[in-house]
Amino acid sequence: MKNSISKSNRIFRLALLAPAIVVLAVTTLIPILYMLVDSLYRLDPVVFKKAWPFVGLGNYVDVLKDPMFWSSMQKTVLFLIYTITPQIAVGFLLAVLFFREFRGKTLVQTIMLFPILTTPVVISMIWKYFFDFDTGFLNVLLTKIGLPPQTWLSTQGFSFITSIPTIGPWLAKTFSLNWAFASIVFVNFWQWTPFCFLVFYAGLTALPLEVFDACRVDGATGWQTFRFVTLPLLQPVVWIVLFMRIIDCLKVYAQIWVVFGNAEPTRIINVHLYTIGFVMSDYGKASALGIITLLFIAFILFGNYLLGGKRNES
Repeated sequence: MKNSISKSNRIFRLALLAPAIVVLAVTTLIPILYMLVDSLYRLDPVVFKKAWPFVGLGNYVDVLKDPMFWSSMQKTVLFLIYTITPQIAVGFLLAVLFFREFRGKTLVQTIMLFPILTTPVVISMIWKYFFDFDTGFLNVLLTKIGLPPQTWLSTQGFSFITSIPTIGPWLAKTFSLNWAFASIVFVNFWQWTPFCFLVFYAGLTALPLEVFDACRVDGATGWQTFRFVTLPLLQPVVWIVLFMRIIDCLKVYAQIWVVFGNAEPTRIINVHLYTIGFVMSDYGKASALGIITLLFIAFILFGNYLLGGKRNES
């Protein structure tokens, strides 16, 4: 009797999930399969309305042989590191600082969430104006206080890096240590650090207060409580934030395109994909690059799962 009830419950749960599974398959799985098929053909405006020549893995070989592909992949990895690391660190620090009562706390929290509510295109246009060399708000402010204006959108490396003997220019080029790349990192940091703060703050408010009361009774200092109690309890939240920020950063396109277009110094993999597909109209190669990008994203997310998610489940 119990087995029949449990079986009927499983069937009922699957029936509830069926519409979502169908929608997911139609909107995600079918386009991916179609892109996989397209990646095996030479598909450009010349042959778009004719018979598509079958090239097998030729598009993949062309993509992997393109130096710009490896450059964009490198910049994508650097973009992930430069954006996610400070976002999580500052977001966590803000959550800890706000985990106490003070006058105007609600107002400050509300103002901090404004960047999340604004679309990336609008954010990018605002900061593009702020970064402008001649009329930008930042340079006007610097001029007012007697400081020289800065080339915020310049693709030149940082002077304190390029001035290092022998390896300075190599470091600036290899690790994208220039004003242009720093500007797109900062814009992403400015918009999404409040999201990290919000999730961490929610995690802190959900922690059991009895544990902290026990720490105070045992005479633990604030740092000891934070190091041995707060951090371990929030570890699952940290991995969730990391997972979500990786997904969001791997989807970034509009913020970069609005400010720099497909300029090489800021061309991450999404911008490179758009350039091949819609600027160069090489749809077969763009499809191959899309499949490679999907594998790259799956590899990163699976690594994040192995490092944190799987451990938190156990």
